[in-house]
Amino acid sequence: MHNLALGLSVAPFDADFDPRFFYRGFQHSAALSFLERSVQGSDSLFVLSGAAGTGKTSTVDFYLKDNEPSLRGGRISEPPAEGDAFLAKVLEAFGFGAVEAEHSELKNLLSVFLVQVAHDGQKALLQIGDPRAISDEVTQELLWLAEVAGKESPLNIVITGDMGLERLLESRRLKPLLDRLRLRHRLDPLSARETHDYLHFRLAAAGCGRPSALLPPTVGMAIYAATGGVPARINELATAVLENVEKDHAPAPTVDDVRVCAARLGLSGGEALGYNCRLEVSRDNATFLEVPLGRDKMLIGRHSFNDICLRDSSVSRHHALIVPDGSAWVVVDLASTNGTMVNGQTVRQRTLADRDEIHVGRFLVVFRGGPPGVPAQPPEDSDFRTTVVFDKEGAEIS
Repeated sequence: MHNLALGLSVAPFDADFDPRFFYRGFQHSAALSFLERSVQGSDSLFVLSGAAGTGKTSTVDFYLKDNEPSLRGGRISEPPAEGDAFLAKVLEAFGFGAVEAEHSELKNLLSVFLVQVAHDGQKALLQIGDPRAISDEVTQELLWLAEVAGKESPLNIVITGDMGLERLLESRRLKPLLDRLRLRHRLDPLSARETHDYLHFRLAAAGCGRPSALLPPTVGMAIYAATGGVPARINELATAVLENVEKDHAPAPTVDDVRVCAARLGLSGGEALGYNCRLEVSRDNATFLEVPLGRDKMLIGRHSFNDICLRDSSVSRHHALIVPDGSAWVVVDLASTNGTMVNGQTVRQRTLADRDEIHVGRFLVVFRGGPPGVPAQPPEDSDFRTTVVFDKEGAEIS
């Protein structure tokens, strides 16, 4: 899909790695910094974990691409259980082709390879991706590689995987390996703001001159709510939404388009979008933020850890909470200094109906929509934080 009718020269959300489309937001910049510190440090074994689809392999790919030609990369997916087969896979990953040799010869070949890498002034980074199990034999070979690497060796090994990897590494049988894995980093899904920026970044990289016109903020927020900020899911859903726009010759997608496509793709986060519940936040009669409600609570306050951060002295650090309760949404005041009002009445807790007006300090938050449905578990580690900053005169700072 090239979306030529949408003014795009290439597919903006293709699943294949392309460094032009690598989004260096907070999460992935932190992961890149972790890789850099680890490769330049003295520990040759380290772990990059995260939920499936968060971009662990693409982060490693970008790091390798960004450090050419001083860094040589290799990758093994699901390592074999036999030690000899594992060492042969390591050699194959670094371009040796299929190698059939005795155990001692395999080790000798690897040692010679590492000497040559060091002689060329390079480093080598081996990625072991998504191991479903790590046998005792492979554990011993990994420990041998770590010893061979030492402080002066160019070899570094990063083990990547989802939450199953973290559980695997905590098993008592792998304690000798665990003792060497002191450096760990977890790549979390994108926040709501990062999802918005990620969508617009990839559209711009594909040649779109006005990303906000093609994917309005409310649609971006809906994509976040349906995907939980997982880049692989975002790519899949955004592709489906844009294909609908292209097919229907529509100027831009709507939240309903996101809901329909999310349901077709089986994205559980899209179920809540069917109710189209959202919060419209305004100040001085000007609406500046619309946030769709998904399945999780929405915390409002002045502190940056809130889901909706309103940095104004009239708002308490943690001011109010909007939470699903059975078939309704409920607003709860969190002992705020100035109180929380619904339709002009100060409340401690109130079930919300469509068009209810919630006053939080100097801000008006209007609840729109019907019931949220039965609450379910939110996407793992979802982050729906949205920050609005005002200057001393009360003007919004973008």
